[in-house]
Amino acid sequence: MGMAIKDLNLFKERLRNFPQKYMEDFDNFWKYKLAVENTFEHLLDYKNWKETYRRLLGVLNRWQYFRGRGVYVTPDRILKEALENISDAYNQIRKYTILEFRQIPDKPLKTIWHQLGRIKETNGKTNPLGYYNVMSVCKPLMLLWGQTPAFDKKVRDGIYGLVRKVEHHKWRYETWKKVMERLQQLLMQNPELIKFLEELAAQKYGSKTIVPFGRFLDIYYWQGSLNF
Repeated sequence: MGMAIKDLNLFKERLRNFPQKYMEDFDNFWKYKLAVENTFEHLLDYKNWKETYRRLLGVLNRWQYFRGRGVYVTPDRILKEALENISDAYNQIRKYTILEFRQIPDKPLKTIWHQLGRIKETNGKTNPLGYYNVMSVCKPLMLLWGQTPAFDKKVRDGIYGLVRKVEHHKWRYETWKKVMERLQQLLMQNPELIKFLEELAAQKYGSKTIVPFGRFLDIYYWQGSLNF
């Protein structure tokens, strides 16, 4: 199966058609991130993590991140703990984009996977198998890092066939890593798409921005399947 997104106009159309309120939520958070990380600071350091938590919690509540069956113990508290626990790991990965995904060490990524994954686990416990609700990890990580899609059901349907069947909401770390590597491959085979997303990010967020490739891919796949 080919990997190229052949129709750049379709990509642009999907960006235009994406619900504005969700677009604004991400854009506002991303501008906050850029303002913080334009210095030696970062979102989860001792100075900024509480404000980051407050803003992140607001967006995640609007995105219905915490909905479930009532088996969680104050998931907002677990989110706060998780953010504290991934501060160093986040600092290690934050300057990488998905274009360098294969270069990122496993250790910080696994720390983030287990800490954010446990937010939707009973009593906030980590799973020794690393088998979590993929959105538990990827919705907050998409906001913080910008390089992973959120992988809600529509997006999972959209990437069907990108790797072996992954439409179920529970993923292991290895499944997420393989999907991310295939998305990296897709982008690297599409220099025209990379250039467009770089220009779009500069227009939206400023010339020195890190391009949130994962967010743009999330918007694309949320509205339909791979276009080969």
